[in-house]
Amino acid sequence: MRPLQRFERRLEGIVSGVFARAFKGDVEPIELAAALKREIDNTARILSRDRRLVPNHFTIELGPDDFERLNAYGRTLNHELANELRDHADIQRYTFSGPIDIELVQQDELPTGKFRVVSATVGTPQRRPAEPQPYQQEPYVPPNEPVVQTPPPPPQQFQQPPPPQQAPRRGHPQVMLEVNGRRRPVNPPGVVLGRGTDADIQINDPGVSRRHAEIRLMPEGPGGIRVVMVDLGSTNGTLVNGRRTTEAELVDGSTVRIGNTTMTLRLADEPMAQPPSSGW
Repeated sequence: MRPLQRFERRLEGIVSGVFARAFKGDVEPIELAAALKREIDNTARILSRDRRLVPNHFTIELGPDDFERLNAYGRTLNHELANELRDHADIQRYTFSGPIDIELVQQDELPTGKFRVVSATVGTPQRRPAEPQPYQQEPYVPPNEPVVQTPPPPPQQFQQPPPPQQAPRRGHPQVMLEVNGRRRPVNPPGVVLGRGTDADIQINDPGVSRRHAEIRLMPEGPGGIRVVMVDLGSTNGTLVNGRRTTEAELVDGSTVRIGNTTMTLRLADEPMAQPPSSGW
């Protein structure tokens, strides 16, 4: 320690001791800041050609009265003192050994107005190690054997159920009558066409009589069928394939016109149920 520094230390002891006992002066924050700066000046160690390493932990020992008064400022006082130290260290090109920590402690033997500063070098506290995770046993895989991964099941899709299988039926082909774009079945022994409510196929046409015509189904040979159109004495008559007639045989695609309505005969591939023998 240089002679000037030793002199300042002795002078500091005289001022903070004799004057404090004589005048009972309280310790002020500015005195603490000045003492902290002198402490790092006196304890600086050469780190490099233009940098010096200084302590970072400081304990300020105070008498009971001074401690009770200054400790009430809490973190605010410590924060301001730390800022003073940082500004001083920047000017003097000091490097702290870790985060600055300032602690006020009470010493009962110290009178009012007298305090001590004790410095120390404290490294950066280590982070708390992470808690170990619970061990999870991996599934056993035999060596040199490929791992077979089961593919996820395909997304379920709505599938329309297949149409019910119908037992083959023996009989005549299905006879259909297409009226105004709609197909109507013609079952044995036949159907009556007309405007009246008693007609089998009712046609709302003012040119059609109440019972206008009849389509009759007559068997012909094994599995055969004849379709015959018979006019029932209508007022406006019946046309088959464009010709006026009272009776005519119909085939697949034949047209029948009554009034202003034209109908087409269709023979479907689906066989028609064999009617009872008394129906013909």
